[in-house]
Amino acid sequence: MQEKLEALFDTLNSVLPGKVSYGTREGLESDPNYIIYQELSNRTIVYADDRAVAKVATFQVSLITEKKNLGLEEQLEASLYFMGYEFELLSEFVNEDSSVNRVYEIKEEVF
Repeated sequence: MQEKLEALFDTLNSVLPGKVSYGTREGLESDPNYIIYQELSNRTIVYADDRAVAKVATFQVSLITEKKNLGLEEQLEASLYFMGYEFELLSEFVNEDSSVNRVYEIKEEVF
């Protein structure tokens, strides 16, 4: 799983270098645009002889921007696409401070 998290970090970091964090905003408080990612689940989908042989890992990626930023959104989505990630946009919402959150979900098989 570590390899998958590192590969995802590298992809996200290519979009916003130095502004990517796992799970929290720690260290990014002064940046108006940043990405938070995390693993949500790692569920077994195939069993053989009472053992898990295939799982699906689900990751969440949140792009937070100072204001709506179509260029950055397109850059993130293109980077994910070209690195082979199948992603879905789950939601987009505006925070009280007018910043915008876009939340993506990525699922990957784990063997």
